Amino acid sequence: MTEQMTSDRHATWLELFFDLVVVAAVAQLTHLLVHPSGLHVAAFFTLYTAIWLVWTSFTVYANVASERTRTRTMLLGMVGLAAMAAAVPEATGAHSAVFAAAYLYTTGIASQGLTRSGRMVMSWSAAQRNAGLLPWILAFWVDDPRWKLALWALGVAMTLAGAVLVGDDEDRMQEFQDRLRERAERSRRPAQDFELSDVQGSHLGERLGLFIMIVLGEAVLQLVTAIGEVEWGRSQVGIGLAGFGLLIGLWWLNFRYGFDEENQTAPRFLLPAHLVVAMSVTLVAFGLGAAAEHATAPLPDLHRWLLCSALAVCLGLCALANRAWWLLAVLAAPIALAAFGSLFAAVYTVLVLAASVGAFALYFLRRTATSRA
Repeated sequence: MTEQMTSDRHATWLELFFDLVVVAAVAQLTHLLVHPSGLHVAAFFTLYTAIWLVWTSFTVYANVASERTRTRTMLLGMVGLAAMAAAVPEATGAHSAVFAAAYLYTTGIASQGLTRSGRMVMSWSAAQRNAGLLPWILAFWVDDPRWKLALWALGVAMTLAGAVLVGDDEDRMQEFQDRLRERAERSRRPAQDFELSDVQGSHLGERLGLFIMIVLGEAVLQLVTAIGEVEWGRSQVGIGLAGFGLLIGLWWLNFRYGFDEENQTAPRFLLPAHLVVAMSVTLVAFGLGAAAEHATAPLPDLHRWLLCSALAVCLGLCALANRAWWLLAVLAAPIALAAFGSLFAAVYTVLVLAASVGAFALYFLRRTATSRA
């Protein structure tokens, strides 16, 4: 039988304390893009996904285990995630073994925590049965950072694919439970009974929203810090105001029409979308900081492409999720800026991007007003 988690509950102080490591991790990941190369950009996406997968596993564990959540398990996971964050600057170099070992360790801790709780997750299998660990193990014997990173990328891709494709397959869950019982019999230990459980929707929505708040906080920090370190003129003030307005718009869109406690989308679709949005907002944060430093000159090509394409992806998901089809036309502005923004100063790039977010906000405000009329 599947236990339906129906009672509403909110994030605990332990979960909020756990999230503090994510603040450090996002900051470390952003620093990879300060002097970007192809390897650094690839590392950003791969390491971000790995850290997000670990955070998601512990979020699902606390969600499903509920009152059975162990403080020790969460704190051990926090230590492992902190080690991953600390290793990020040299994750493809001197600290690659630390990052990979911490990833494997935290994945095991989360999976073990769920198993000990006596519950099996129906809707996000990666939290309990990570399908992409083998490439991470093989990477310990690879010295070339490019091949090592490629194996890690393959690993996280396999994990995501397994979680999305398996879905709510009770037969597969029963097979997994039978294998655990066979292991218990071989080791002459009592077999543990499991309850097949779904995640509690409102709690998951709240946790996903809190992650986005962390990323938006990093964006505000990036923008304010960058503005504070340059000499102020009209262009710098324009970027500050437009950038802040852009972030306000992203906050409003995310929590009114994206990730909130009322979102009932299946986790195997909701969680990958959350990864894309969180990563996109992080890139927007970095791009706004870079724009403040180059206010009167064009943004460097890679910085501009990352900023504009990230915002286009974020807004595109919002339009698709809410079936606002004509808003997809608005995406022409950030896409055009990505391609031809070298002709304009950074301040104009940020102004146009802020106007694009404003167009989305205005559309949804009018649609809400029309539906109430």
